[in-house]
Amino acid sequence: MLDKILGSVLGSVLGNNSAPQGQGNVVSEVLQQLLRSQGGVQGIFAKLQQDGLGGLLDSWIGTGSNQTMTRNEVSQTFGQNTIEDIAQQTGISTNQTEDIISQVLPSLIDMLTPNGRQGGVSADNLTQSMQAHNDNPQDVLGSVLGGIFGGSSTQNEKNGSPLGDLFNQILNTPTQTSQTQEESSNDDLAKDINAILNNFFK
Repeated sequence: MLDKILGSVLGSVLGNNSAPQGQGNVVSEVLQQLLRSQGGVQGIFAKLQQDGLGGLLDSWIGTGSNQTMTRNEVSQTFGQNTIEDIAQQTGISTNQTEDIISQVLPSLIDMLTPNGRQGGVSADNLTQSMQAHNDNPQDVLGSVLGGIFGGSSTQNEKNGSPLGDLFNQILNTPTQTSQTQEESSNDDLAKDINAILNNFFK
């Protein structure tokens, strides 16, 4: 499902004339390739901590402002060869690949942990964002992706399709970490985020 949502967003961001031929789901492919190469969200979290970027991760999970991840940090953390492989597989440049990861990854983690470790993984922020955008998932994710290719999400059409209902149905599924009053560990949060993303990629 996520490939359809992200693909439509990318089409609006790039414009019909700029989109790589046959690569409408490129953002989804980048995320899938990254997850696969790192062994899921758990592996991504582990790499960030191993490379001294635990503070970045904590800021994405926490309720404060997100710290920025640079292109260099993306390549250093996940490996230049990995980034080049993902770029080759998806038909975009390494810079665009790094931009997608550096912007989408923090935003997704932040949105899925709206109350930090105490609240666990929840879709509250994404659901509220969808309501603010007339239940249009293109606009919600378009706001995340808007700066990557120099485009704007404001041209997205409000089509009122059933996709929004399916999107909400998946996001509103309770997670393990949202059912506890204790602070959740990185591993527990990663498992819940991974489960949500796996549902999207079905």
